Amino acid sequence: MKKGHVKKHNIDIMFLMVLFLIFTFSAVSVLLMAVNSYRAVVNSNESNSNARTAIAYIRETIRQHDEAGAIDIAKFDGVSAIKMSEGEGYNLYIYQYDGYLMELEAKDGAGISAEFGNKILEINSLDFSWEKDKNLILVQIEDASGNNQEVSIGIKSVEAVEDVALEKEESDEE
Repeated sequence: MKKGHVKKHNIDIMFLMVLFLIFTFSAVSVLLMAVNSYRAVVNSNESNSNARTAIAYIRETIRQHDEAGAIDIAKFDGVSAIKMSEGEGYNLYIYQYDGYLMELEAKDGAGISAEFGNKILEINSLDFSWEKDKNLILVQIEDASGNNQEVSIGIKSVEAVEDVALEKEESDEE
């Protein structure tokens, strides 16, 4: 044997290969766990965002139309809707139809159908009721992921209408 020459054994090469495979497997496992965790967070945020977006849309639309006598709950084409006066004989309807939150602007007396509306957001259900004694519209939404959101929207113009009616009654009595 020559001096300084070290004979390599197959076991040394196998040890390095196994060590490399363990490192590679660990790195891929950590990467896959991070991807799955990220995907779960994104899906959760997206589903919560859809319900919040639908509620925010309805709340802001009602607030924009909050004038004396401009907001009502009505039925058309067999669908319950929040009906808001747009002025000049036009109304805006917000309702749920065929799995979507819908919006439809139409003229009074026009032959409207629920399918004519614009799709806003995919939802499972939309329920609303009007508590006139409290001047509140209660809105409940179940989004496509099954998350439920509920909000009470205060109608300020109802108070103004009642105050004007009371002032008129008082002036008539005098």
